[in-house]
Amino acid sequence: MFRYSLRMHSMGCLVVIIGLIPDGNRRYAKKHGIPRIEGFRKGAETLRKFLNFCSKKDVSTIIVYALSASNLRRSRDELEELFIVYQEEFRKYLNPDTHRKQVKFQFYSTQPDALPASLKEVMNQLTEVTKAYTKYCVKVLMAWSAQHEFLNACLKAAKKLTPLKIESLLMIKEKPDLIIRTGHYQRLSDFLSIQAQYSELYFIKKLFPECTEEDWEAALTWFHTQRRKFGR
Repeated sequence: MFRYSLRMHSMGCLVVIIGLIPDGNRRYAKKHGIPRIEGFRKGAETLRKFLNFCSKKDVSTIIVYALSASNLRRSRDELEELFIVYQEEFRKYLNPDTHRKQVKFQFYSTQPDALPASLKEVMNQLTEVTKAYTKYCVKVLMAWSAQHEFLNACLKAAKKLTPLKIESLLMIKEKPDLIIRTGHYQRLSDFLSIQAQYSELYFIKKLFPECTEEDWEAALTWFHTQRRKFGR
C-alpha cells in the first residue's frame, strides 16, 4: 500500500510523501514453489526497486510498513526468517550509494522489545550514519500498530485531549494523499489509521514482488485524475 502526498516546492517541483504496504511475499513464494524466505528476499528486492523509482520522481519521504504488530503472532521460524532478511537488507543500505543519494533512514516501532537486539543494532547504525541527510527520507515501521500509536498519543495528551493535540503527538506526522495496497486485500490493516482520514485508496491486484514501475506509474496517473474535497 502506498501513500502519496503532494506539496509544491519553491522551484515548482512536486515534493511527494509516499506510504507503502508491500503485501504478498509469502503468497508469491507459495505460487512459485520457492522457500518462504526467498519470497521475503524477492519482496526486499522489489522494495529496493521501488525506492529507486521514487528517487527519480522527486519524492521526499517514503513510509514503509515493513512489519505489523499483528505479524508478531506468526510462527517463531517465520519471524526468524523475516528478521534475517531485514538484517541482510538494512546492512545493504550501509553502502556508498546511500550516501551518494543522501538517503536518511529512520525506524519507528510501537513494540520495539519484540525485535532482536542484532536487528536493532543494524537499524541504529543505519539511522546514525544517515541522520544528517535531508534530501530523501525512508521511514520504516517495524513491529508497528496504528492503534498503539494512537493510544500512546492519548496517554501523552492526558486531560488536554483534542484532535489537533493527538495529531501533534503521533509518531508519524505525515498524512497520506494516496494509499496503494498490493496483494488483493482491500483494507488498511492497522497502517496509519488517523493519518489516512482523507487518503485516496488504490488497490493493485498483484503480489508485491510482481509489481513493476508500470504499476506505480498507473497509480500516480490515477491519483492525478481524482477530485479531492476533504469533506467540503
